[in-house]
Order: sequence, then structure tokens, then C-alpha cells
Amino acid sequence: MRPLDGQMTLDLFPEERRGTWRPFEDTLDWLINTWHCPEEAVRPYVERCFSEFAETWEAVDRAQELKWFFSAGRRRQPGCAPEELGMFDHSIDYHVFWDRCWASLWIDAEEARNVREWNYNYRQPYTGAPAHVWYIDNDGREVKRTYERRD
Repeated sequence: MRPLDGQMTLDLFPEERRGTWRPFEDTLDWLINTWHCPEEAVRPYVERCFSEFAETWEAVDRAQELKWFFSAGRRRQPGCAPEELGMFDHSIDYHVFWDRCWASLWIDAEEARNVREWNYNYRQPYTGAPAHVWYIDNDGREVKRTYERRD
């Protein structure tokens, strides 16, 4: 079927993308070129992540969280290493690691290690900062308090 003049068509079955997906290389490239993370800082973590979780989406998703630790100009937890929040911990779901990384932007690292599920609530109008520190801890208890900026 050919489109009429002025009519747009959508190709539901496009040709295969050119090139191949290279999980390790593409993840490392994304961290360095998109988030401006120094290669010497992130490469060892990405290597270990892919060593522990093989070339899976789990490894990609965990490695991409390095942006919160090493990205130029990003607010980050001083003295907090990714492994402290569970980057290589097979006993926790990677979503828990994501939530802990995000939480560590707003609360101290010791408390962030206890986060099991972060409640993503934001101030209105949006500032990026949460309205509350609000999460479920490792024991299943809800923790909620007004967020107070730390400097």
C-alpha cells in the first residue's frame, strides 16, 4: 500500500538497527560521554559489575547508577562508595540499589544503606528536592519526615 500525497506512514517493522549492542562498551561510553564521568573512576566498577552479573540488563542497570557517584557537577555523597549501597549485592533487587543511590542525594549514606524502597515525592513547583524523606526501611517500617536541606 502506498501513501497518498501528504499522508504519513509508520513502519511497524523497521529493518534491524545497524550495528550491534555491546553492553559493556556502550555502558562505559554512556557514563563517560553523556554523564562526563572520569573513565579511570568508573571503568573498574563497570568491569566488576559485568563480571558479577554477566552481560545482562541487570549489569547495565546497576552500572548506570555510577552517574550519581562520579558525574561531573552532580551532587553526591562524600565518602560513599557504590558497593556500600549494594551495587554488587546479589541478595537485593537492582531497584533497591537505584532507590538507595537516589536517597543518598538527600540523606546521609548510613541512612541510605537502610532504604529498601524510596518514595519519590517532589516539591511543587518542582525543584528536584523531595518534599519529605520518605521510605520503607530494611525491616519494612515506613520512615517519613520533612526534608531539610543539608549542605
